[in-house]
Amino acid sequence: MKLKLLAAALLAGAAFSASAGDYSLPITLNATYDFWDLDTPLDGGVDTIKFTGLAAGTYKVDLSYSTNYLTFASITLNSVSVPTIYSATPYTLGAITIETGSPFTLVLTGTANSLSSYSGHITVTAVPEPATYGMMLGGLGLLGLAARRKSKKQS
Repeated sequence: MKLKLLAAALLAGAAFSASAGDYSLPITLNATYDFWDLDTPLDGGVDTIKFTGLAAGTYKVDLSYSTNYLTFASITLNSVSVPTIYSATPYTLGAITIETGSPFTLVLTGTANSLSSYSGHITVTAVPEPATYGMMLGGLGLLGLAARRKSKKQS
């Protein structure tokens, strides 16, 4: 009887165990989203955060993070390495362009202790296509031509 009770307890414990560092966060363009460690940061040495909800395209990604009693060995966003800078202020990754669709996958690898924590912010904005700039320059040229013709008529 004790053996069956022990086996049932082990199965129940295994059914409720999950990787505490893996989760998904739905995001949209031009908004800032916060992320943070869950119960145990870097449990097993790796946390994976997936940012979902974006279509395929080219995006500018601003990422900042700060840590407390934690050492990151590596940080990647869709396999693009993010510098691991240790300072009192959060590090901001200026802008990287990723040509892919959802999800953006942030993988944090490192070591932590019982006092460790991290937090950060991510903002994703669309990058205009080169044709957009061409159309803008063409429109400005037409406006200049119209202004020139108008000034000649008034003379």
